Amino acid sequence: MTRWRSIGGEKSRQAGGGLQTGGMHFAIALMLMPLHLPAQEIDPTLRELLADPSMKTASAGVCVIPMEGEIPVMEWQADTGLIPASTMKAITTATALQVLGPEYVFETKVFLKGDDLVVKGGGDPTLGATSLTGDFEKWVVALKAAGLREILGDVVADPSRFESRTTPNDWAWGDVGNYYGAGPSGVNFHKNSFALTFRGEVIGESATLTKVWPKPPGVEFENHMKTGSFGSGDQGYVYGGPGALVLSMRGTIPKGGGFTINGALPNPPLMCATALKAFLEEKGVLVKGRARVGEVQVDGLKPVYVQQSPPLAKIVTATNHRSVNLYADSMFKALTPGGSTAGSVAKIRRHWKGQGVDLTGFVMHDGSGLSPRNTMTARQLAMILKKARKHKTGRFFEESLPVAGRSGTMAGFGKGTVLEGRLRAKSGSITRVKAYVGFFPGLSGRKYAFAVLTNNSVSSPKLALVHALAELVEKY
Repeated sequence: MTRWRSIGGEKSRQAGGGLQTGGMHFAIALMLMPLHLPAQEIDPTLRELLADPSMKTASAGVCVIPMEGEIPVMEWQADTGLIPASTMKAITTATALQVLGPEYVFETKVFLKGDDLVVKGGGDPTLGATSLTGDFEKWVVALKAAGLREILGDVVADPSRFESRTTPNDWAWGDVGNYYGAGPSGVNFHKNSFALTFRGEVIGESATLTKVWPKPPGVEFENHMKTGSFGSGDQGYVYGGPGALVLSMRGTIPKGGGFTINGALPNPPLMCATALKAFLEEKGVLVKGRARVGEVQVDGLKPVYVQQSPPLAKIVTATNHRSVNLYADSMFKALTPGGSTAGSVAKIRRHWKGQGVDLTGFVMHDGSGLSPRNTMTARQLAMILKKARKHKTGRFFEESLPVAGRSGTMAGFGKGTVLEGRLRAKSGSITRVKAYVGFFPGLSGRKYAFAVLTNNSVSSPKLALVHALAELVEKY
């Protein structure tokens, strides 16, 4: 059985209620709670979780629902709006599987129009993901088979499948210049990121930028990076938004050579067109024009080549296992023909409301959960997961979630406990937010959907959450 620390002398907080009490007064605090709170909210497992020192300043929401049945077996502030962080990806991927289908593929089409070579993007987040030029080899073979030996015009990347605004207003400035803050484009390329390598010799002194790859076209760099101590890790940030022509780097890298951080490409379509132009010339296809970005009408033209992504089910698994923001936000925008944030949010709201989920207070600004202004409740998340699993695409969705103690972002969670190999969940973590949503079979064999969200904790409540979830598995 899971062992619990005594709550005596520790402080706990009623999430959202503003009530702070010492452990010896906990019973009195419970007596003062509003009478409408369900009895499950004083369950000993919840009591111990909320009394953990990491939770002293935290707000929490918990909802555990049996897959067969409508009444939660446990809840705590289940209707309190909280920041979900990357557990938002569970909603995005479940919706995409149902709306687009597990076999859906993103398509990038290559056209010859007049003197120009046109790359018509379909929002594929995997284009060039593993190699800068790997996909181009097949394009060039097709172009040469069509008789092309030179391009008299330009190489044009057309990203108009998605709206031109790639980064939501609600993402933090400290995120948008870094690889995890790379917003989706109609022409994504190389995970919309690039690498910067530094060398630092003297602690506290400047670190030298030694390499940029691939070099974003037309971009200059302001290097303010300093050298930190040995083993201090990646404390560096890239600053600069979409379309920026100057990027600055601040923070520290550990002392030594060859330490690399990753930034967000300011203009992924231009990077794609530039890399393609260089590859064509390397393969003996002369390009007389330039690489550029623009919308091109290709109605009535037959593509020379169509590049297809892996099926959506595979991208969904990569998204949930590795918590890839770009993948989530690309499939989020692919939900609607216009590829807009507003349209996709409206689509998701209609979709789950139509399945009977009460979305009161549900606020969504992106598909990845990077925005700190996203808000939802534990009940909404648990209900959406339950309905997602019962859908015909439910098997794909559940199998996309990493396994506690075994895989993905959950590989280190609950290892060596009853959770290992049993619980599947999507984790979520941004500054002072820790959340988990997913499924588990209790030791009784009965299966549950759950959501646990914590905001504004003093320190990471990960260990306390491992204990709480392990106790739930043992109890149910």
